[in-house]
Amino acid sequence: MQSPLHRHLFLHYGNLLISAIGLVLLALAAWLQPQLLPPLLWAGLPIYLGVLLPRWVGRRERQRRAAAVRDATLAKWGFSQRDHSGPWLNYIDRPFVRHCPEFAGRYFYGEWLLLHDGWLVVNPGQSSLSTDGHRVSYDFSCPGTYAWDGCTPKVPFYWLAIIGIPDWWEKRHRVLQLRDGELRETEVFWPLAHPASLVHDALYQYLNAAPVAKHEADLLFLRMLREAGMVAPLAFAYYLAVRLFGAPDVRGPAPASSRLQLASELPAQMLNFAGERRSA
Repeated sequence: MQSPLHRHLFLHYGNLLISAIGLVLLALAAWLQPQLLPPLLWAGLPIYLGVLLPRWVGRRERQRRAAAVRDATLAKWGFSQRDHSGPWLNYIDRPFVRHCPEFAGRYFYGEWLLLHDGWLVVNPGQSSLSTDGHRVSYDFSCPGTYAWDGCTPKVPFYWLAIIGIPDWWEKRHRVLQLRDGELRETEVFWPLAHPASLVHDALYQYLNAAPVAKHEADLLFLRMLREAGMVAPLAFAYYLAVRLFGAPDVRGPAPASSRLQLASELPAQMLNFAGERRSA
C-alpha cells in the first residue's frame, strides 16, 4: 500500500499481476500450441494499455488530492497515514470492532483506526483534538464511511472490469459493531475474506505510526481468514503474499503507543483489562 504520490506508473502490482498471467499463458502456449505465441505476444500491448490507462488518466488530480489529505492529516494528528488510490469497492458506515488480546496495553488514535488496550475499532467516528493536542474525542454515533478494496491487488482494466485477488463467495459473519453507544454482535452477509481484509487494510494504513508491527498485522490477517472458514492452504497463500510483498517500505519493530489520551467514554464491555485505564 503506497500513497498515490509515490506509486510508480509502470512498476506496480497491477503490471506484475498482468505480467504473471501473461507468462503463464505464454508457457502453456509454448507447450501445447506454439503457433499461438506470436498472436499472444501482440495481444500483450492492448492488455497492458488496459491496465495503464486507468492509472494514467486523472493521475495528477489523484496526486493533488493525496497531497491535500496528507497535509491535513499531518496538521491534525502529527503523522500521515499510508493510503492507496483504490479502486475502493467495499465500504462500512458503522464502527467495526474486534477484540485483539495480543494488542493489550497498546494505544493508538487516528482518523480511521482506534487501538485501546486490546480493542481495535475501524471507522470509529468523527474525531476532534483538544486545544492542547493531548486528548482526542470520538463521536461513535456519527461514523464516517470507510472504503477499501478487499484483498489487494485489484486492477482496473479499461474501466470495464476489475482483475485481482478474489474475496470469494458471500457468507454470514458474526461481527462486533458500535451501535447507539453499545457494543453489539451483528450478522453481516459479506464475502469470505472481507473482515480479514478490512482489518488488515486499516492496520496497513497506520503501520508507520500505530504500535503494531507488520508481521503482527499479517498474522492477524491469517487468523481472521481461518476464522472466516477459508481452507488452510489458501489462507496461508494469502498470508504469504502479504508477508513477502505487502508494505515493502515498512519493516522493523512497531512504533510506540500514542501519547494521546482518549477523552471519549467507551462501552463498558470494552473496559475489561486490568491495565492502566486511559479513557476519561
